[in-house]
Amino acid sequence: MSCVFCKRNVTTRGHHIVPKCKGGKEIVESCESCESFIHRTWTHNELRDTYNNVEIILSEERFQKFLKWLHKQKPTTLFKSSISNNRKRKGKYS
Repeated sequence: MSCVFCKRNVTTRGHHIVPKCKGGKEIVESCESCESFIHRTWTHNELRDTYNNVEIILSEERFQKFLKWLHKQKPTTLFKSSISNNRKRKGKYS
């Protein structure tokens, strides 16, 4: 299958557009790299309230920059990083 975000033909998995814990039901095929970027960039509340569909995520400038980088990588490259400085930490990691 191909990822709905990066369109690469790589292994995908189901991704809740709105996180399941926030009531999300819609699931799309997403690669691990795109899903990791999304969850490291936006909080669950931001995904529920603002970035709650594929088109909005794709139109966001940070995601476009990520896609430019990702398309230059080998198909086996996985995006992994720590939580963004733009995202506030909660809980025991505060």
